[in-house]
Amino acid sequence: MIIWIASYPKSGNTWMRSLLATYLFLKDKNFDFKILSKIPNFTREKYFENIVDLNYLKKNPLKISEYWAAAQSRINLQNQENLFKTHSACISFKNNWFTNETYTKGYIYLIRDPRSVVCSMAAHSNKKIEKCVEDLLNDNFVGFNGKFNLAEITSSWKMNYLSWKKRKKFPGILVKYEDLIDNPEKEFRKVLIFLQEKLDFNLEERKISQAVNLCSFSKLSEIEVKKGFAEAVNGKFFRKGQKNSWREELDSELKYKIERNLSKEMGELGYLN
Repeated sequence: MIIWIASYPKSGNTWMRSLLATYLFLKDKNFDFKILSKIPNFTREKYFENIVDLNYLKKNPLKISEYWAAAQSRINLQNQENLFKTHSACISFKNNWFTNETYTKGYIYLIRDPRSVVCSMAAHSNKKIEKCVEDLLNDNFVGFNGKFNLAEITSSWKMNYLSWKKRKKFPGILVKYEDLIDNPEKEFRKVLIFLQEKLDFNLEERKISQAVNLCSFSKLSEIEVKKGFAEAVNGKFFRKGQKNSWREELDSELKYKIERNLSKEMGELGYLN
């Protein structure tokens, strides 16, 4: 069955995948981005080929919802637990649920201050920051995540967050990006304890420390500079790895627009303190 690493874009998903792939799959102390293939993006074309014509889906991206269940059913034919990345909201679209308890064993949801998200999105996508704020608040937002991936029905930051939070048919854990920055070993340990109930592995403090060290933002950024990173769309993928970067990058008008529209959710997450 599937365990999702879910989030709105630019919220720490790739960082969490790196930590998990290092802990669960790395055989030595030499991290390489290739290991992220162990936790692939669900919308990779290969998971939908032979189910539907891929050219049809590229021309009609929203039709992907009709094939979510078939793709997940085929994945689960492997009869093992699989970790997958997604930016899709856990919603019903055209009467098709993104996933359900038949296919899903649990999820890890990464959440980040939306003011920082738009700054990172602007740098990553080469869009104007005003457009990133518009996308952040758009319940109908559809994302495309790289060359060999199909569409993801991402929805707005709010809808994405609430759709996973309110989906009670399978267990999940919420991880704040800012907490991961402040205390990576503590937060990563929580994730591993959650996964222990679903995967067969031992909890080793030495391996936790090693994963956190190998996957620090400075180390990942250094590896990207030397070897590149296939998931980078516009320049470098790994930027500052800081919290509250919006304070220097976001003008007051856009800041208030985000806070006004997302005050309830930001408040409950502690982002307005």
